[in-house]
Amino acid sequence: MPRQTDTRTRARDEFAHRLADYGYLGVSLDDIAKAVDVKKASLYHHFPGGKPALFMEVADHYTNEAAALLQNALATPGTLRDKLLALAASYAHGTYNSALSNQIYYAIRHLDDDQRAEVSHAYVRGLIQPVTDLMAQAVATGELRQADPGFLATAFMELAATVHPPQDDCTTAAADRLAQDVVDLFLRGAGPETP
Repeated sequence: MPRQTDTRTRARDEFAHRLADYGYLGVSLDDIAKAVDVKKASLYHHFPGGKPALFMEVADHYTNEAAALLQNALATPGTLRDKLLALAASYAHGTYNSALSNQIYYAIRHLDDDQRAEVSHAYVRGLIQPVTDLMAQAVATGELRQADPGFLATAFMELAATVHPPQDDCTTAAADRLAQDVVDLFLRGAGPETP
């Protein structure tokens, strides 16, 4: 049993790595089998649905891991700003795999309707709805102006997702500064600071 679990996990992780690098169409089960040192038939034993089933495993694993990180950031004590800083910092420190997230999004067009719906619903439930709920609460308490909480959540998450760990300055301070810039831009806009 441990060998089967190990093969399944290694296949999932290898598929995720290749998906992030090459996209769905650039991943073959032959390459995955070679990389994890099993026969292709063994992959079908673990994932009877073939490539789509392995993709679903990757998407589910990514969404669950990212949702746990998101919940951890949103559990930060303090104000809305504190929670948003924790969330933006997780992007700035490279906690989220944005390349994999993007490829999962692009790949769902290659799935059947039921699989596409399953991935989409899990993503919204785990990664969008908690931020939408935070924004709804902030609108209700007056921390944010009256606006659609879904729009606010999407705007913040898209802005945060553009932040990548700094290449030339890999310090924690540099990543935290990027997170602060994202939150300031979201909460105050891009206009000049007023006294």
